[in-house]
Amino acid sequence: MAIATGLSFAPFPSEVRQTSAIGAEIKLPPQMPIIDLDLLTASDHEVLRQALFENQVVVIRNQKGIDPTVIPKLAKIFDPSATDTHSAGKNAVSDPRNILSAYKAGRIPRAPQVGIIGSGKFQNYEGDHTLFHESPLSQETLEEGYTRPYRWHMDTPFYERLPGEVTILHSIQIPKVPDQKIKFPDGTEKTVAAGATAFFSGARAFDLLTTEEQEFALNTTVTYAPQAYEYIRHCKSSEDGLTIPTFGRETKPEDLSEWSWGQVAEHPMVWRNPMNPSRPFLQVHGCCVYKLTTRDPKTGNVSVINDVEKVRSIVYGFQKRIYAAENIYAHRWIEGDVVIFHNRGVMHSITGQLQSHAEGKRLLWQCTMSSQTPPQPFRAYPGVNDTGFVRV
Repeated sequence: MAIATGLSFAPFPSEVRQTSAIGAEIKLPPQMPIIDLDLLTASDHEVLRQALFENQVVVIRNQKGIDPTVIPKLAKIFDPSATDTHSAGKNAVSDPRNILSAYKAGRIPRAPQVGIIGSGKFQNYEGDHTLFHESPLSQETLEEGYTRPYRWHMDTPFYERLPGEVTILHSIQIPKVPDQKIKFPDGTEKTVAAGATAFFSGARAFDLLTTEEQEFALNTTVTYAPQAYEYIRHCKSSEDGLTIPTFGRETKPEDLSEWSWGQVAEHPMVWRNPMNPSRPFLQVHGCCVYKLTTRDPKTGNVSVINDVEKVRSIVYGFQKRIYAAENIYAHRWIEGDVVIFHNRGVMHSITGQLQSHAEGKRLLWQCTMSSQTPPQPFRAYPGVNDTGFVRV
Protein backbone atom coordinates (compact mmCIF):
# COMPACT_ATOMS: atom_id res chain seq x y z
CA MET A 1 0.00 0.00 0.00
CA ALA A 2 1.28 3.47 -0.91
CA ILE A 3 2.33 5.70 1.96
CA ALA A 4 1.65 9.44 1.79
CA THR A 5 4.81 11.18 0.61
CA GLY A 6 4.15 14.85 1.18
CA LEU A 7 4.69 15.60 -2.50
CA SER A 8 4.01 19.29 -3.26
CA PHE A 9 4.57 21.98 -5.89
CA ALA A 10 5.39 25.66 -6.10
CA PRO A 11 4.81 27.99 -9.08
CA PHE A 12 7.90 29.55 -10.61
CA PRO A 13 8.77 33.05 -9.38
CA SER A 14 6.92 35.90 -11.07
CA GLU A 15 10.11 37.14 -12.74
CA VAL A 16 10.36 33.76 -14.50
CA ARG A 17 6.67 33.34 -15.33
CA GLN A 18 6.13 36.99 -16.34
CA THR A 19 2.80 36.94 -18.22
CA SER A 20 3.29 33.45 -19.67
CA ALA A 21 0.97 31.77 -17.08
CA ILE A 22 3.41 28.84 -17.21
CA GLY A 23 5.61 26.94 -14.82
CA ALA A 24 5.87 25.16 -11.47
CA GLU A 25 8.36 22.89 -9.72
CA ILE A 26 7.32 19.57 -8.21
CA LYS A 27 8.89 19.03 -4.80
CA LEU A 28 9.60 15.39 -3.98
CA PRO A 29 9.96 14.47 -0.29
CA PRO A 30 13.53 14.00 1.04
CA GLN A 31 13.11 10.23 1.25
CA MET A 32 12.36 10.04 -2.49
CA PRO A 33 15.31 11.40 -4.53
CA ILE A 34 14.00 9.71 -7.71
CA ILE A 35 10.24 9.67 -8.21
CA ASP A 36 8.84 6.29 -7.14
CA LEU A 37 5.37 5.70 -8.54
CA ASP A 38 4.78 2.76 -6.21
CA LEU A 39 4.96 5.11 -3.22
CA LEU A 40 2.58 7.74 -4.61
CA THR A 41 -0.91 7.90 -3.15
CA ALA A 42 -4.14 8.96 -4.85
CA SER A 43 -3.65 12.31 -3.11
CA ASP A 44 -0.16 12.62 -4.62
CA HIS A 45 -1.64 11.94 -8.05
CA GLU A 46 -4.08 14.79 -7.56
CA VAL A 47 -1.26 17.13 -6.52
CA LEU A 48 0.60 16.24 -9.71
CA ARG A 49 -2.51 16.80 -11.81
CA GLN A 50 -3.27 20.10 -10.12
CA ALA A 51 0.30 21.31 -10.60
CA LEU A 52 0.26 20.50 -14.31
CA PHE A 53 -3.23 21.60 -15.31
CA GLU A 54 -2.90 24.88 -13.41
CA ASN A 55 0.61 25.70 -14.65
CA GLN A 56 0.87 23.80 -17.97
CA VAL A 57 4.59 23.00 -17.54
CA VAL A 58 6.15 21.42 -14.44
CA VAL A 59 9.67 20.26 -13.66
CA ILE A 60 11.05 17.62 -11.31
CA ARG A 61 14.74 18.24 -10.71
CA ASN A 62 17.63 15.82 -10.16
CA GLN A 63 16.15 12.73 -11.78
CA LYS A 64 19.36 11.29 -13.19
CA GLY A 65 19.02 7.53 -13.21
CA ILE A 66 15.25 7.38 -13.64
CA ASP A 67 14.26 4.17 -15.39
CA PRO A 68 12.78 4.86 -18.85
CA THR A 69 9.94 2.43 -18.20
CA VAL A 70 8.72 4.72 -15.39
CA ILE A 71 8.09 7.64 -17.72
CA PRO A 72 5.09 6.21 -19.65
CA LYS A 73 3.55 5.17 -16.33
CA LEU A 74 4.01 8.71 -15.03
CA ALA A 75 2.26 10.06 -18.14
CA LYS A 76 -0.77 7.89 -17.42
CA ILE A 77 -1.32 9.69 -14.11
CA PHE A 78 -2.41 12.66 -16.23
CA ASP A 79 -4.23 10.66 -18.89
CA PRO A 80 -5.35 7.17 -17.83
CA SER A 81 -6.65 6.62 -21.36
CA ALA A 82 -3.19 7.07 -22.91
CA THR A 83 -2.21 4.25 -25.22
CA ASP A 84 1.16 2.55 -25.10
CA THR A 85 1.92 3.85 -28.58
CA HIS A 86 4.24 6.77 -29.26
CA SER A 87 2.01 9.43 -30.82
CA ALA A 88 4.23 9.79 -33.89
CA GLY A 89 3.73 6.11 -34.74
CA LYS A 90 6.29 3.55 -35.79
CA ASN A 91 7.40 5.03 -39.11
CA ALA A 92 7.21 8.81 -38.67
CA VAL A 93 10.89 9.26 -37.93
CA SER A 94 12.07 6.91 -40.68
CA ASP A 95 9.69 7.70 -43.56
CA PRO A 96 11.51 10.28 -45.75
CA ARG A 97 8.13 11.71 -46.83
CA ASN A 98 7.45 12.86 -43.27
CA ILE A 99 9.02 16.09 -41.98
CA LEU A 100 9.63 14.36 -38.63
CA SER A 101 12.17 12.11 -40.33
CA ALA A 102 14.58 15.05 -40.19
CA TYR A 103 15.08 14.24 -36.52
CA LYS A 104 16.42 10.73 -37.28
CA ALA A 105 15.34 9.87 -33.74
CA GLY A 106 15.43 6.45 -32.16
CA ARG A 107 13.37 4.74 -29.49
CA ILE A 108 14.43 3.09 -26.25
CA PRO A 109 13.90 -0.66 -26.84
CA ARG A 110 12.54 -1.51 -23.38
CA ALA A 111 10.37 1.60 -23.39
CA PRO A 112 9.27 2.09 -27.03
CA GLN A 113 6.94 4.91 -25.97
CA VAL A 114 10.10 6.93 -25.20
CA GLY A 115 11.95 8.54 -28.10
CA ILE A 116 15.46 9.99 -28.22
CA ILE A 117 15.65 13.55 -29.54
CA GLY A 118 18.24 16.28 -29.58
CA SER A 119 20.95 18.01 -31.55
CA GLY A 120 24.43 16.87 -32.40
CA LYS A 121 25.93 13.55 -33.37
CA PHE A 122 25.53 10.51 -31.12
CA GLN A 123 25.76 6.80 -31.79
CA ASN A 124 22.83 6.00 -34.10
CA TYR A 125 21.60 9.59 -33.90
CA GLU A 126 22.16 12.85 -35.70
CA GLY A 127 19.93 15.92 -35.90
CA ASP A 128 19.78 19.56 -37.02
CA HIS A 129 16.98 22.01 -36.30
CA THR A 130 18.00 25.15 -38.26
CA LEU A 131 16.51 24.47 -41.67
CA PHE A 132 12.77 25.19 -41.39
CA HIS A 133 12.65 28.99 -41.74
CA GLU A 134 11.84 30.78 -45.00
CA SER A 135 14.53 33.37 -44.14
CA PRO A 136 17.18 31.69 -41.95
CA LEU A 137 19.32 33.72 -39.57
CA SER A 138 22.47 34.95 -41.27
CA GLN A 139 25.84 33.54 -40.26
CA GLU A 140 26.73 36.92 -38.75
CA THR A 141 23.56 36.91 -36.66
CA LEU A 142 24.23 33.35 -35.51
CA GLU A 143 27.73 34.34 -34.47
CA GLU A 144 26.22 37.16 -32.42
CA GLY A 145 24.39 34.51 -30.40
CA TYR A 146 20.83 34.76 -31.74
CA THR A 147 18.39 31.90 -32.10
CA ARG A 148 14.71 31.40 -32.96
CA PRO A 149 11.90 29.00 -32.21
CA TYR A 150 12.08 26.25 -34.82
CA ARG A 151 8.40 25.39 -35.23
CA TRP A 152 5.61 25.86 -32.67
CA HIS A 153 3.59 22.69 -32.39
CA MET A 154 1.81 20.22 -30.18
CA ASP A 155 2.86 16.58 -30.21
CA THR A 156 0.47 14.75 -32.52
CA PRO A 157 0.55 13.53 -36.14
CA PHE A 158 -2.96 14.90 -36.91
CA TYR A 159 -3.74 11.57 -38.54
CA GLU A 160 -5.02 8.23 -37.15
CA ARG A 161 -4.03 9.06 -33.56
CA LEU A 162 -5.34 11.61 -31.07
CA PRO A 163 -3.02 14.09 -29.33
CA GLY A 164 -1.74 12.97 -25.95
CA GLU A 165 -2.71 14.93 -22.86
CA VAL A 166 0.94 15.27 -21.82
CA THR A 167 4.47 14.99 -23.10
CA ILE A 168 7.36 14.17 -20.77
CA LEU A 169 10.95 15.20 -21.50
CA HIS A 170 14.02 14.04 -19.57
CA SER A 171 17.36 15.77 -19.97
CA ILE A 172 20.31 13.42 -20.48
CA GLN A 173 22.90 15.85 -21.84
CA ILE A 174 22.75 19.62 -22.25
CA PRO A 175 24.91 21.74 -24.58
CA LYS A 176 27.89 23.47 -22.98
CA VAL A 177 27.30 26.58 -25.06
CA PRO A 178 26.87 30.22 -23.94
CA ASP A 179 23.37 31.62 -23.57
CA GLN A 180 21.67 32.78 -26.75
CA LYS A 181 19.10 35.48 -27.54
CA ILE A 182 15.71 35.65 -29.23
CA LYS A 183 14.73 38.96 -30.78
CA PHE A 184 10.99 39.69 -30.89
CA PRO A 185 9.08 41.88 -33.39
CA ASP A 186 8.96 44.85 -30.97
CA GLY A 187 12.76 44.80 -30.66
CA THR A 188 12.75 43.19 -27.22
CA GLU A 189 15.35 40.51 -26.66
CA LYS A 190 15.08 37.50 -24.37
CA THR A 191 18.13 35.63 -23.12
CA VAL A 192 17.64 31.86 -23.18
CA ALA A 193 19.85 28.90 -22.43
CA ALA A 194 21.32 27.28 -25.52
CA GLY A 195 18.99 24.44 -26.46
CA ALA A 196 16.09 25.73 -24.35
CA THR A 197 12.62 24.33 -25.01
CA ALA A 198 10.16 27.22 -25.40
CA PHE A 199 6.46 27.21 -24.52
CA PHE A 200 3.45 29.48 -24.75
CA SER A 201 0.06 28.97 -23.15
CA GLY A 202 -3.09 28.50 -25.20
CA ALA A 203 -4.99 30.18 -22.36
CA ARG A 204 -2.81 33.28 -22.61
CA ALA A 205 -3.19 33.24 -26.40
CA PHE A 206 -6.99 33.19 -26.02
CA ASP A 207 -6.88 36.07 -23.53
CA LEU A 208 -5.06 38.21 -26.11
CA LEU A 209 -7.89 37.93 -28.66
CA THR A 210 -10.53 40.61 -29.07
CA THR A 211 -14.08 39.78 -27.98
CA GLU A 212 -15.08 39.26 -31.61
CA GLU A 213 -12.11 36.98 -32.27
CA GLN A 214 -12.88 34.97 -29.16
CA GLU A 215 -16.43 34.42 -30.37
CA PHE A 216 -15.16 33.29 -33.77
CA ALA A 217 -12.66 30.90 -32.16
CA LEU A 218 -15.21 29.45 -29.73
CA ASN A 219 -17.50 28.57 -32.64
CA THR A 220 -14.87 27.19 -35.02
CA THR A 221 -13.55 23.72 -35.82
CA VAL A 222 -10.12 23.22 -37.37
CA THR A 223 -9.54 20.52 -39.98
CA TYR A 224 -5.88 19.64 -40.41
CA ALA A 225 -4.17 18.69 -43.63
CA PRO A 226 -4.29 15.00 -44.59
CA GLN A 227 -0.98 13.40 -43.63
CA ALA A 228 -0.15 16.87 -42.30
CA TYR A 229 3.61 16.52 -41.92
CA GLU A 230 3.99 14.99 -45.35
CA TYR A 231 1.82 17.81 -46.70
CA ILE A 232 4.22 20.49 -45.39
CA ARG A 233 7.38 18.46 -45.94
CA HIS A 234 8.87 20.98 -48.38
CA CYS A 235 7.45 24.15 -46.81
CA LYS A 236 9.30 26.78 -44.79
CA SER A 237 8.07 28.69 -41.75
CA SER A 238 7.84 32.33 -40.80
CA GLU A 239 10.62 33.84 -38.68
CA ASP A 240 8.60 33.28 -35.50
CA GLY A 241 7.89 29.61 -36.35
CA LEU A 242 4.11 30.10 -36.09
CA THR A 243 2.97 29.74 -39.69
CA ILE A 244 3.96 29.03 -43.28
CA PRO A 245 4.02 32.43 -44.99
CA THR A 246 4.03 31.30 -48.62
CA PHE A 247 1.85 28.85 -50.51
CA GLY A 248 2.89 26.49 -53.28
CA ARG A 249 5.38 23.98 -51.89
CA GLU A 250 2.78 21.71 -50.30
CA THR A 251 2.69 18.09 -51.38
CA LYS A 252 -0.37 17.44 -53.51
CA PRO A 253 -2.97 15.30 -51.72
CA GLU A 254 -2.76 12.67 -54.45
CA ASP A 255 1.00 12.34 -53.84
CA LEU A 256 0.69 11.71 -50.10
CA SER A 257 0.83 8.32 -48.44
CA GLU A 258 -2.47 6.48 -48.59
CA TRP A 259 -5.03 8.37 -46.51
CA SER A 260 -8.76 8.73 -45.88
CA TRP A 261 -10.78 11.65 -44.52
CA GLY A 262 -12.10 9.59 -41.63
CA GLN A 263 -8.56 9.43 -40.18
CA VAL A 264 -7.76 13.13 -40.64
CA ALA A 265 -7.68 15.20 -37.44
CA GLU A 266 -10.45 17.70 -36.79
CA HIS A 267 -10.44 19.53 -33.47
CA PRO A 268 -12.16 22.51 -31.87
CA MET A 269 -10.16 25.73 -32.09
CA VAL A 270 -10.62 26.28 -28.34
CA TRP A 271 -10.08 23.38 -25.91
CA ARG A 272 -11.25 22.63 -22.38
CA ASN A 273 -8.80 22.08 -19.52
CA PRO A 274 -9.47 18.83 -17.55
CA MET A 275 -9.19 20.55 -14.15
CA ASN A 276 -10.07 24.13 -15.03
CA PRO A 277 -13.23 24.01 -17.15
CA SER A 278 -13.76 27.77 -16.95
CA ARG A 279 -10.49 28.63 -18.74
CA PRO A 280 -10.45 28.38 -22.56
CA PHE A 281 -7.31 27.33 -24.44
CA LEU A 282 -6.66 28.38 -28.04
CA GLN A 283 -4.93 25.27 -29.40
CA VAL A 284 -4.06 25.38 -33.10
CA HIS A 285 -1.03 24.20 -35.06
CA GLY A 286 -0.69 27.08 -37.50
CA CYS A 287 1.56 25.27 -39.99
CA CYS A 288 -0.72 22.26 -40.48
CA VAL A 289 -4.17 23.90 -40.70
CA TYR A 290 -6.26 23.12 -43.78
CA LYS A 291 -9.88 24.18 -43.30
CA LEU A 292 -12.03 26.11 -40.81
CA THR A 293 -15.72 25.42 -40.19
CA THR A 294 -17.50 28.21 -38.32
CA ARG A 295 -20.98 28.44 -36.87
CA ASP A 296 -22.75 31.76 -36.33
CA PRO A 297 -24.16 31.45 -32.78
CA LYS A 298 -26.99 33.89 -33.56
CA THR A 299 -28.33 32.26 -36.70
CA GLY A 300 -26.88 28.76 -36.52
CA ASN A 301 -25.57 29.16 -40.07
CA VAL A 302 -22.37 27.27 -40.83
CA SER A 303 -19.66 28.56 -43.17
CA VAL A 304 -16.52 26.84 -44.42
CA ILE A 305 -13.18 28.48 -45.17
CA ASN A 306 -11.17 26.03 -47.26
CA ASP A 307 -8.62 28.31 -48.91
CA VAL A 308 -5.44 27.19 -47.13
CA GLU A 309 -3.73 30.57 -47.51
CA LYS A 310 -6.71 32.33 -45.93
CA VAL A 311 -6.98 29.72 -43.18
CA ARG A 312 -3.31 30.21 -42.29
CA SER A 313 -3.76 33.97 -42.33
CA ILE A 314 -6.69 33.84 -39.90
CA VAL A 315 -4.92 31.50 -37.48
CA TYR A 316 -1.69 33.49 -37.66
CA GLY A 317 -3.60 36.68 -36.96
CA PHE A 318 -4.89 35.05 -33.77
CA GLN A 319 -1.56 33.62 -32.63
CA LYS A 320 1.08 36.16 -33.60
CA ARG A 321 0.43 38.49 -30.66
CA ILE A 322 1.45 35.74 -28.21
CA TYR A 323 4.94 36.00 -29.65
CA ALA A 324 6.37 38.45 -27.15
CA ALA A 325 9.18 37.98 -24.64
CA GLU A 326 6.93 38.19 -21.60
CA ASN A 327 4.56 35.48 -22.92
CA ILE A 328 7.22 32.87 -23.70
CA TYR A 329 8.66 30.50 -21.11
CA ALA A 330 11.97 28.99 -22.26
CA HIS A 331 13.04 26.10 -20.05
CA ARG A 332 16.68 26.29 -19.01
CA TRP A 333 17.64 22.63 -18.95
CA ILE A 334 19.68 21.09 -16.14
CA GLU A 335 20.84 17.52 -16.65
CA GLY A 336 18.44 15.22 -14.84
CA ASP A 337 15.37 17.44 -15.28
CA VAL A 338 12.05 15.74 -15.93
CA VAL A 339 9.69 18.24 -17.55
CA ILE A 340 6.02 17.39 -17.96
CA PHE A 341 3.98 19.67 -20.17
CA HIS A 342 0.28 19.84 -20.95
CA ASN A 343 0.33 19.01 -24.65
CA ARG A 344 -3.28 20.13 -24.97
CA GLY A 345 -2.63 23.44 -23.20
CA VAL A 346 0.63 24.76 -24.62
CA MET A 347 2.46 25.01 -27.89
CA HIS A 348 6.18 24.31 -27.75
CA SER A 349 9.29 24.62 -29.86
CA ILE A 350 12.94 23.74 -29.68
CA THR A 351 15.43 26.61 -29.88
CA GLY A 352 19.17 26.83 -30.17
CA GLN A 353 21.73 27.14 -32.93
CA LEU A 354 24.08 24.40 -31.73
CA GLN A 355 25.50 22.67 -34.77
CA SER A 356 28.59 24.90 -35.05
CA HIS A 357 29.65 24.31 -31.44
CA ALA A 358 31.92 21.42 -30.49
CA GLU A 359 30.08 21.18 -27.15
CA GLY A 360 26.65 21.64 -28.70
CA LYS A 361 25.26 18.18 -28.00
CA ARG A 362 21.74 18.11 -26.59
CA LEU A 363 20.06 14.81 -25.78
CA LEU A 364 16.58 14.27 -24.32
CA TRP A 365 14.20 11.41 -23.81
CA GLN A 366 10.69 12.19 -24.99
CA CYS A 367 7.51 10.34 -24.09
CA THR A 368 4.39 11.36 -25.95
CA MET A 369 1.60 8.81 -26.24
CA SER A 370 -1.65 9.03 -28.15
CA SER A 371 -4.79 9.41 -26.08
CA GLN A 372 -8.03 7.52 -26.50
CA THR A 373 -9.99 10.62 -25.45
CA PRO A 374 -10.38 13.46 -27.98
CA PRO A 375 -9.85 17.11 -27.03
CA GLN A 376 -13.10 18.60 -25.76
CA PRO A 377 -14.48 21.87 -27.13
CA PHE A 378 -14.69 24.70 -24.63
CA ARG A 379 -18.10 25.57 -26.08
CA ALA A 380 -20.18 22.52 -26.98
CA TYR A 381 -22.42 24.19 -29.56
CA PRO A 382 -24.91 22.16 -31.63
CA GLY A 383 -23.19 20.18 -34.35
CA VAL A 384 -19.66 20.62 -33.00
CA ASN A 385 -17.36 17.76 -33.92
CA ASP A 386 -15.88 16.36 -30.70
CA THR A 387 -14.73 13.00 -32.13
CA GLY A 388 -11.22 14.14 -32.99
CA PHE A 389 -11.51 13.11 -36.65
CA VAL A 390 -13.34 14.32 -39.75
CA ARG A 391 -16.87 12.95 -39.93
CA VAL A 392 -17.53 11.20 -43.23
